[in-house]
Amino acid sequence: MTDGAILAVNPGSRSLKAAVHDAAGQRLLDVHVTRPVDDARTAVAELADRVAAEGIELVAVAHRVVHGGPEHVRPALVDDELLASLRALAPFAPLHLPGDVAEMEAARAQWPGLPQVACFDTAFHADLPAEARRLPLPAEVDALGVRRYGFHGLNLEHVVDTVPELGRAVIAHLGGGCSVTAVAEGRSLATTMSFSPTGGVLSASRSGDLDPDALLFLADRGWSVEELRDLVDHRSGLAGIAGSTDVREITERADAGDADSRLALDVLSRSVAVAVAGYTAVLGGLDTLVFTGGVGEHSAPVRAAVAARLAHLGVVLDPAAPAPGDLSAPGATVRTLVVPADEEVVLDRQARRVLGDLSR
Repeated sequence: MTDGAILAVNPGSRSLKAAVHDAAGQRLLDVHVTRPVDDARTAVAELADRVAAEGIELVAVAHRVVHGGPEHVRPALVDDELLASLRALAPFAPLHLPGDVAEMEAARAQWPGLPQVACFDTAFHADLPAEARRLPLPAEVDALGVRRYGFHGLNLEHVVDTVPELGRAVIAHLGGGCSVTAVAEGRSLATTMSFSPTGGVLSASRSGDLDPDALLFLADRGWSVEELRDLVDHRSGLAGIAGSTDVREITERADAGDADSRLALDVLSRSVAVAVAGYTAVLGGLDTLVFTGGVGEHSAPVRAAVAARLAHLGVVLDPAAPAPGDLSAPGATVRTLVVPADEEVVLDRQARRVLGDLSR
């Protein structure tokens, strides 16, 4: 079962990415379907057409699931019981989980004879220290599952597996969603995203951390839960300050003198740098800083702005160094790397482990 090709499906809030790997780890196909995920059957059918056009025979399908809640801390076979559990967890991640479930249901209908494996983005953080996991709320609220979960775990696992001798590391995953995570010995010790992907540093359209009373202030003035959720998930972050979620566009506007665009980039770089610097207190120092995710990989101005705020820690970039790779200036005491994100290769690897365990 683990000797053939596996399709790794990576659903986003507006699109699907997917890749096929063979048993040797060779990437056979990359697909990006730009259809909205709320049309999951059509998107999965398009994936199936692309796979068939390449003459690839699949043995399994792996799925990225954004939130596993308190229970799902390791990859698992997709069955009716698991899907029912994830539907019940939808309030934990209403922006993502319904689409994840719809995609898995569509894939099961498309390939009814294939085993399917769910891989959870929160699982990498499942053993966070209690002091990082517990939110400062009463026990009865904690018992409801309101705690820090952390996200971007599949790509964090990829970075840990890819980079030798990370040491005391902070990984800045900067993309449509942004998070900063402290890692030592392959373990997540602290991470900025919390109960949901909305928390932490600001993202493209998500607010990041807010004073809770700011939302209560709006609720007192008649804002509904739906309006507040739309505000913090879709109308905030870079979009809220600069009116755009495209960092390239925002950078061009900032260079042309647009004050809001410059402010948005300054807020982003400050937020990331403050998180990185704060995590040195968790790690006891800093050996490696990793940029990953679409913005982390492709925006030299954002990387330079973050690094400039961390120069006192020994983060100094060589402006001539090409990305991806080691961007550290000669003599820098902190190694700074750019590592391309690759969640699909981790999905493939996790699925093969699950299927291998079943075949023993």
